[in-house]
Amino acid sequence: MSHSLFATALFGLTLLASGATTAVAEDFYDQEIPPLTAVECAQCHEGVFQTLKADGGGHRQPCRDCHESFHNFSRQLSWAERVPACSDCHGQPHGEDEPMQDCLHCHRNAHAPVASLPLATLEPLCARCHAEPAAELARPSAHSDMACNDCHQQRHGYRPLCTECHAEPHNPFVSSQTCMLCHPVHDVSRLNYGSHVPNTECGGCHGDAVADLSGSHLAHSQLDCTFCHAGEHGMVPACSDCHAQPHSPAMLEGASGCGDCHGNPHNLTPAE
Repeated sequence: MSHSLFATALFGLTLLASGATTAVAEDFYDQEIPPLTAVECAQCHEGVFQTLKADGGGHRQPCRDCHESFHNFSRQLSWAERVPACSDCHGQPHGEDEPMQDCLHCHRNAHAPVASLPLATLEPLCARCHAEPAAELARPSAHSDMACNDCHQQRHGYRPLCTECHAEPHNPFVSSQTCMLCHPVHDVSRLNYGSHVPNTECGGCHGDAVADLSGSHLAHSQLDCTFCHAGEHGMVPACSDCHAQPHSPAMLEGASGCGDCHGNPHNLTPAE
């Protein structure tokens, strides 16, 4: 029996119930009714379909993969008897020792398992899955006093742009992606950078040093900031890392270091 005939037969039953005279096909109750397709489920459960379409993630599966039986609703059945258990497919994804009530305590809607997370109330639990960011936030910085949902506020997995909170301290051409090349977002006081960072970006915070360097006509003015301050923010190299000792011991008497004579390393005093 086709789905169209099935629908026609059901329509006939409806008419009979309302007093109409349309007859049900004689062999209607002798038929084996085929399972509903996902499209047919969606014709009645459109809201569920739209939720799965937008936010279903890995749960965007054929309806009958989870709902093996349907249209047998009874008020005497408990919720657990009406729907499958999450562990039927997922096992125990957060570890057997996690003190959670059940999956729905966090994943409020099985048709939108991630988008339905109530971020504001779950903030103390974020570290159970995101241990590394939590450890980084424990280090002192302006970000360490913030709750997870101060930044990840719209939905689970949402990553805000740095410029949503921070004005651009360097130059107008820096993007959020560029910020993260130097600033780990959960440990912003620890700067990492490579040799590719131009002096103009360093000058966003270290303007005087970059101005001194660019205003000089000596050898150091030809170097990038990262040539001397390589790899670790705040690292001050020793002159001897690059330069041999050109002076005699007698000349060095009374001098505590190269800077006593050569002054500012970003704008060296010419040797006399």
